[in-house]
Order: sequence, then C-alpha cells, then structure tokens
Amino acid sequence: MANSHALFIAIGVCVLAAALEGACAGNNVKSYFATLRSPAYAAPLWAWYIIGIVYYATFFFILYRILAFHTESILRPLTLGLIVFMMAANAMWNYVFFRARKLFLAFVAGSAAPVFDAALLICVVQLDRLAAWSLVPYLLYRVYAVYWGYVLWRLNRA
Repeated sequence: MANSHALFIAIGVCVLAAALEGACAGNNVKSYFATLRSPAYAAPLWAWYIIGIVYYATFFFILYRILAFHTESILRPLTLGLIVFMMAANAMWNYVFFRARKLFLAFVAGSAAPVFDAALLICVVQLDRLAAWSLVPYLLYRVYAVYWGYVLWRLNRA
C-alpha cells in the first residue's frame, strides 16, 4: 500500500474510533466523573484526555506502520482486524462506564483487555519492531488502568 493511502486510512480509523468513543461516552462525562469516589492516585479528568491523545497517537502510528508494511503475511490483516476490534471495544467500554454506569462490568471488560493487548503485541513484534516498542507505554498504562478500575468499582459499590 502506498504510504499516503496508509496515512489516510490510519487517520480515518482513528477519527472514526474517537467519534464512536465520544458518542458512547455521551455528554455527561465531566459531571459523572465528579460524582465518583476515586482512589488517591487517580488521574484527574484532564489527564485522561491526555491519555486518550497518547492512545490515539500510538494506535495511529501502529496502524500506519502495519498498513505501509509490504508483506503477504497473514499476520497483517489479523493485526489490523485486532486493532479495529480493540478500538471498538474501547469505545464500548465508554458506553458501559459513562452511560450505563456499570463500574463492575467496566472493570471486568478492562481486565479482559490485556489478553487482546498481549495478542496485539505478539503480532506486531513479528511485523514491525518499532511499532511494537511504541506499544510499551500503552501496556504499562494498562496495568494502571486495570488496578484503577478495580479500586474505583470497590469505592463506588452501592
């Protein structure tokens, strides 16, 4: 695939995923977030926006690299499908957390996500080591996010 096509597709996927995430979260993110009892180490809402920007930058970079990579490996479409699935699942998590307000279900879904993270890492390592290295901060964040989700659920049980 031409680099310009890879660039536009990667941008398009990220823009669509961000729009879906926003639609799933709804309009009451700030007010709902303010009602939750959070652990002392919890990131403030503004930091979550930065985390989101870094998330999309990371996935844009990986998408671009995999799309621009010239190979006939079955791992390429598998990896691209996995990324799209993970981004859609992230958007659905926003629905569960912000609209449905099901903190336990959000914690369970967040706890299952590292399985897909590991699968993605395995695929990307075999296709593009630079893209795989770009996943490291995301994977470290995921450890924090799972623990944060657990403590948040425990603090806000009815």
